[in-house]
Amino acid sequence: MARYLIAATALPGHVLPMLAIAQHLVGLGHEVRVHTASQFQAQAEATGATFSAFERAIDFDYRQLDQRFPERNRMQSAHAQLCFGLKHFFADAMAPQLAGIRSILQTFAADAILTDTMFCGTFPLLLGPRHARPAIVAIGISALPLSSCDTAFFGTALPPSATAEGRQRNLAMTSNLKQAMFGEVQRYFDSLLTRSGCPSLPAFFIDAMITLPDLYLQLTSESFEYPRSDLPPSVRFVGPLLAPASLHFSAPDWWHELDDGRSVVLVTQGTLANQNPAQLIGPSLSALAAAQDIQVIATTGGPLPAGMNLAIPANARVLPFLPYDRLLPKVHAMVTNGGYGSVNHALSLGVPLVVAGNTEEKPEIAARVAWSGAGINLGSGQPSPRQIGDAVRKVLSEPQYRQRARILRDDFARHHALTEIAEAIAALGQLGQTGTVADINAVSAASAAMV
Repeated sequence: MARYLIAATALPGHVLPMLAIAQHLVGLGHEVRVHTASQFQAQAEATGATFSAFERAIDFDYRQLDQRFPERNRMQSAHAQLCFGLKHFFADAMAPQLAGIRSILQTFAADAILTDTMFCGTFPLLLGPRHARPAIVAIGISALPLSSCDTAFFGTALPPSATAEGRQRNLAMTSNLKQAMFGEVQRYFDSLLTRSGCPSLPAFFIDAMITLPDLYLQLTSESFEYPRSDLPPSVRFVGPLLAPASLHFSAPDWWHELDDGRSVVLVTQGTLANQNPAQLIGPSLSALAAAQDIQVIATTGGPLPAGMNLAIPANARVLPFLPYDRLLPKVHAMVTNGGYGSVNHALSLGVPLVVAGNTEEKPEIAARVAWSGAGINLGSGQPSPRQIGDAVRKVLSEPQYRQRARILRDDFARHHALTEIAEAIAALGQLGQTGTVADINAVSAASAAMV
């Protein structure tokens, strides 16, 4: 059996998929060590893995980001806040992340290191000699941000175009925006690396997160990602990683009402951008309050903030959480701010979507929903009740949205992400330090055929 080190950026949307992978690998008999912030220690150890906390400099609760970086909230633009976060949350973490990895490797001879997309502590290892490090595999936990001649610059949320004019637009836009919007961030990453004796990144820092690792395993199907004619062979789609089955679910006494013939609409703001339910949950409740043929289930991801009062209509219920594996099979449409895990889970069951997100990479996820035909992108993080109500009624009444969602469901069903991840990293280990990506893909395919 192999040894795997799983290193994850200390945010729930990054850690939780990596813990699902850890649990699966432990179940296969592998020895797994998880490296992230100490607030996730109990969850990590519950997978059967051992745990090593981050270095003290970066071992803090993600819910204290505003207190730790108060200057970020004083910045006038969302772009300035984004660049600040990229520099001081992600780039500044490289050195302590690397120190933690090197300390672990002294006593834990890992066959491979698995990271989430934004974990940058492996950059110095990837920029060094291949023989001096284990295999490194990155897991794509959100929409694929890789630059391409066929796609607009990531963050613009523009649809792809592979026409001659479209490619000209894409390349010019990408070249200009990399420098104009993120040139300072690129120089910051490179300065930290060169100061520590490493070479500069060979590509745009976001692209390097995808192209430098030995493999990049994207947690969705190709049908839910923009096609790229120049996609590197190291990038592989392994299907969505769904939340594990709930084991101890006690259905509330109203659960039977979800089967009473009315359409069930789920409203969620996810696990991170959920501090203000008035952005999406409140307008959704208001929009659908008079709809006698609809019942609304809203999940807040935690307790309502103090002083926050939501008017809950008779056809709605507001709860902190319900397990998706129990709830989503009963849902006819989902209203969401665009969390990647929630969107993929809904599509895996053929549930059409209404998406309203404007934080992190959520506009790009919303754009992919619209491009796929499986839902409506409201193009706003705080839509009006009328916008939400009109969109919900449209995805419920016009069959093409559910038809497209079901096509994605059927395509997703061809994959089993945990199995494909395990096979890919096992093939990487078999080939050691000399195998090409084509060799890895061939060994992985042969392994899958034997199962």
